[in-house]
Amino acid sequence: MTPNGAGQALLVVDDESALVVMTEEMLKVLGYEPVGFSDPVTALQTLRADPKRFAAVIADEVMPGLTGTQLAEALRLFAPNLPVLLVSGYGGAMLAQRAIAAGVTRILAKPLQRSELARALVELLH
Repeated sequence: MTPNGAGQALLVVDDESALVVMTEEMLKVLGYEPVGFSDPVTALQTLRADPKRFAAVIADEVMPGLTGTQLAEALRLFAPNLPVLLVSGYGGAMLAQRAIAAGVTRILAKPLQRSELARALVELLH
C-alpha cells in the first residue's frame, strides 16, 4: 500500500509546465497540497515570502535561471530545515556531490514513480 500525506503543502518546481501539472496530480492523489511553479526564481520568491507554509520542496535539477541545487542552496539561508527532493534525469557522483553540498535531502530519478515519491515523502515528513 502506498503511504499518503495529510494535506501538507509541497512546492513543486520544474521548468516544464506539463511535468509540474503531472507531479501536482500525483501529489493530490497521495494526499498532499501541491503548489507548482515552472519558474524557479518565482518559486524561490514565494518560498522566501512564507517559508513555514511548505513541508517540502520537489525541484527539477536542470532549469534555466536557477538549477535545483542552486534553489536548495538559496532556500537554506531562510529555511535551513526544509526538506528538498531533487529530481533529475541525470544521476551520477557529480550531481550527488553538488546536491549534498547544497543541502538537498534526497535525489529521485526521472521519470518520477508515484510509489517512490510517496515513500520518499513519508520518510522526510513523518
